[in-house]
Amino acid sequence: MATPATIKQPFKWKYRANVNAEVMEISFAAGETVQVLKEWKNDACLIKRDNQVFNVPKKFLNVG
Repeated sequence: MATPATIKQPFKWKYRANVNAEVMEISFAAGETVQVLKEWKNDACLIKRDNQVFNVPKKFLNVG
């Protein structure tokens, strides 16, 4: 089950839908709501509202 989180500060992250797709740069805005699927010591796997999945440093998130 996913845990809601908000973005602490704006940042950009790379995204590739599949191995044949171009790499896109995706922006995250401060205060934006995302869903965290899994957390590790320093990173988290999250889903952005348009179903894109990212592994990002937890320093960018307010989880819970």
